[in-house]
Amino acid sequence: MIQSDHNEQSEVRRSCPRCGTAIIEVIPRLPGRPKRWCSTKCRRAASEERRAAAAGAIAIEYRSLDVPLEDHVKAVLTSPAACRRIVRDLRERHDAGDLDDARWSPVAEELQRTRRHIHPTLRWGAH
Repeated sequence: MIQSDHNEQSEVRRSCPRCGTAIIEVIPRLPGRPKRWCSTKCRRAASEERRAAAAGAIAIEYRSLDVPLEDHVKAVLTSPAACRRIVRDLRERHDAGDLDDARWSPVAEELQRTRRHIHPTLRWGAH
């Protein structure tokens, strides 16, 4: 007969039914209900979704995405319209004095350097 130590514990992994995050249960299980949700946030969101579904509303799931700043910069730099909008907004903020704050001084200095390097081009018919 094989004897097992009664203090030996094992783990059972399940997934949160809402977000799929792993929930680890220790066997033998502690008294009370087994964990169903990974967090209070998921439990509350699931409750709201069930309440909305019961009222006939369409459930919408929002997920926050952590997008690195570099991805945002690349997206702006690939769009001439977005670049134009950024440059226009910075110029307007500079002209209004909104870039006079110390935390904006590197931006204001860079904008000044950019203005020095831009030479006006002649248009057709201009003298």
